Amino acid sequence: MNPSGTTYRDIVEYIEKKAAEGEWSAGRKLPTQREMAAAFGVNRSTVIHALDVLKERGIIESKTGSGTYVSDYDASTLSKRFVNWTDFSKYSLHPTNHDIVRKINKLELDDSIIQLGKGELHEELFPKRLFHDSLRSLETTYHHYGYDDGTGDYRYRKAVSSYLKERGIASSPDTILPVSGALQALQLITLGLLQLGSTVYTPQISYVHSLHVFRTSGMKLKSIPFKKQRLGTEYLRDDLSRNKSSSMLYVNPTFQNPVTTTLDGQSRKELVELSRDYQMPVIEDDIFRDLWIDQEPQPPIASLDHSGHTLFIGSFSKTMAPTLRVGWMTGPADVMEKLSDLRMQLDYGTSYLPQLAMYNFLETGKYDEHLKTLRKELRDRRDTLAYLLETYIADAATWEIPEGGMFIWVRFADDINVRRLFSALVDRGVLINPGFIYSYYHNQYARLSFTSSSLEDMEYGVKVIRDVVDEQK
Repeated sequence: MNPSGTTYRDIVEYIEKKAAEGEWSAGRKLPTQREMAAAFGVNRSTVIHALDVLKERGIIESKTGSGTYVSDYDASTLSKRFVNWTDFSKYSLHPTNHDIVRKINKLELDDSIIQLGKGELHEELFPKRLFHDSLRSLETTYHHYGYDDGTGDYRYRKAVSSYLKERGIASSPDTILPVSGALQALQLITLGLLQLGSTVYTPQISYVHSLHVFRTSGMKLKSIPFKKQRLGTEYLRDDLSRNKSSSMLYVNPTFQNPVTTTLDGQSRKELVELSRDYQMPVIEDDIFRDLWIDQEPQPPIASLDHSGHTLFIGSFSKTMAPTLRVGWMTGPADVMEKLSDLRMQLDYGTSYLPQLAMYNFLETGKYDEHLKTLRKELRDRRDTLAYLLETYIADAATWEIPEGGMFIWVRFADDINVRRLFSALVDRGVLINPGFIYSYYHNQYARLSFTSSSLEDMEYGVKVIRDVVDEQK
């Protein structure tokens, strides 16, 4: 029975056309049989029949234990005439993401999937009414239609300067560089400041382990302990004393992604001392700071550093919406000048429209008003997720309640296979972020978000986790 009306011939024609027109280049991996069956609305037997026909025609080939790929051969002549882009780009400077990370990135855009791991605010939490007025203000504030010098709009930089001053960081508008988000700031730092072979220290479990941003530029990532609000500063000091290469520390000190831990005040002071003693720059990625719930977090490391060793990164992607694509970084003036010049070489700077909208949102006090409402919503959502976890999976996992941020870092029991759990949940329409993408080693953790889904979907998602856990036992 095939309610979709699709036949195996339709699948053959579809894939054959993709390959013939070069949209699917030689070496491209095809979706799994199960994924294709779901996409075409057919049984797996129909997909298998279609793939067998395509193999006979030489259009695709199977590799044992790996999957099915578009062949190097033209179906009509069986002669090589296509560039195998997969092989061509295999050793490029910027390889593709880990397969699981790519899969998560794709599934995060699927509206049919319940998002229980996504690091963004649900649309219900966006301040539509307040932000509407700031968008309307563009009618009178937007009057620059050409390229700029990469430094961004002065009004936006001045508003961010005032925002930072309230948080203890003295940064003039001239030392603030608008960026599209924290990831772009890291890319600029990597390309513009770090030397080939530099050591980048980062906590053992960290967001940057899921990225290629440092490794693809020839940097060495080195893990340091980060437990119970304490960073392993003694370990770091010992390693710095023996390390002869240039070094930099990356830290996400407030509601750290993904473990949600906040670095205590003593560790922050020790980091400033280490930075001064060993001339080690610190990248402080503090994009979750404004999402505090129970109490305002420790002062930023940048507010304690009076030597100009800290590059501070912030973004409105987490507190507003990722589609705004606007944040900032700040540091010594000469460093920002160098990075703004690099921006000119890459893309001529961040779009003015979101900068001006956020300038108005900050200057009129609407951002602070939004945060007050948001924190109440975050408290309710965090407590709801904690209640659901306690109700449905308390016998299968443990966790601690975060004081802010977006996530609860959940440790599943040792008899639960987290990789299988992730895959089974995806098959049931629920997406979580498995902990192993954030470290070099396997672990039993998963990142669950209390901000990225509706409350109804959150409850359903946790119930599905319960069902899948039971199936594994």
